[in-house]
Amino acid sequence: MAIRDRATTTAEFLEYAARPENANRILELIDGEIVEKMVGYKASRVAADILTAINQHVSKRKLGGVTGADGACRMSEHEVFMPDVALISSKHLSEEPEELVPVPPDLAVEVKSPSDRKRDLRLKVERYLACGTRLVWLVFPEEQAAEVYTPEGDVETILLDGVLSGGACCPAST
Repeated sequence: MAIRDRATTTAEFLEYAARPENANRILELIDGEIVEKMVGYKASRVAADILTAINQHVSKRKLGGVTGADGACRMSEHEVFMPDVALISSKHLSEEPEELVPVPPDLAVEVKSPSDRKRDLRLKVERYLACGTRLVWLVFPEEQAAEVYTPEGDVETILLDGVLSGGACCPAST
C-alpha cells in the first residue's frame, strides 16, 4: 500500500479516472483518497427504481437534472462523489456539463451494497452535508428502510410502507 504525503486533488483524480485501465471502474475521491465503489445487483436495481421515480417527478416540473451512479459531482477540491442517484436543481446548474457536475447535488441517494459499511456511508453523509448537499437518503435494501439526513442534523428513518420526500429539493408541486 502506497502512502501519500498529500491529498489527491480533483484534477489529479479526473486524470486518473480517465485512464483506459479505469474505464469500467466506478471511482470516487473521498477526503483526497481514490476509492473504488462496488455495486451489487440488488442495490443497483433499487437505485434504478428510485432514479426513475425522481426523474419522472423532476422532469415533469423542470426542477433540474437527475443522474445515476456514474454521474460524478465535485464536492470540494479533494472530493468527487458518485451518488447512486443525484438531483441537481436548475438554479445550481445553468447548463449541463460534459463530465463532472461542478457542484454538490441538492439531493443525494446512496443505496447500501453488500460491500458497504454503514459507518462509512454515514461518514459520507456528513461530507455531503458539509459540502452543501441539502438532503441525503441512505437506503438499506436488506432492511427495507431508509435514513433521511438534513443539514439541520435531523435524521428520520423511513420504513418500507413510508414515503420518502424530496422536501425543498423536490417539491410536490410548483
